Amino acid sequence: MRIDQIGSWLHEHDAAPQPVTLSAQFNAYLSTLPWGGGGIDWQDLPHHSLRLDGVSDEDVVNWARQTPVALHRHTLIIDSASEPGVVCRFEDAMRDFELLSNRPELYSCGVDLVEGEVQPAFDHFIERRSFMTLHARS
Repeated sequence: MRIDQIGSWLHEHDAAPQPVTLSAQFNAYLSTLPWGGGGIDWQDLPHHSLRLDGVSDEDVVNWARQTPVALHRHTLIIDSASEPGVVCRFEDAMRDFELLSNRPELYSCGVDLVEGEVQPAFDHFIERRSFMTLHARS
C-alpha cells in the first residue's frame, strides 16, 4: 500500500498500517486458490461480482454488505505481498479502496480485533480486478 501517501486518510479513519508479514500470509492463502490471467479464476468458485463502472461508493458498500467480509467490523486491504497492508473499518474500506491503492489488483479480507490483536479471516475476501470488477466468495 502507499502508506507514505495515505497518512492523513489513515489518521482520519482510525486505520492502521500492518506488517508485511500479514500481507504475505494473506497472499499465501490467496495463492492456494485457482488462478488464471490477472487474478483468481472464479469459474468454479461460488461468488458474487460487481462491475464498478457507473457504480457509486454507496452501491459498493451495499453490495459488500451481502458478502462474508461484512461479517467483520474491520478489513485488511493489501495490494502486494511485499508491502504493508491496512486495517480499517469495513465501510471505510469499501467506500475508499480506490484511494488507498493505484494498483489494478487489490484484495481485502474480514478482520476481527480481539483485545487489539488482528485476527484475519482470509477466506472472507474480496478481489478487485483491473480497477473494473469486484469479486467475493459466496
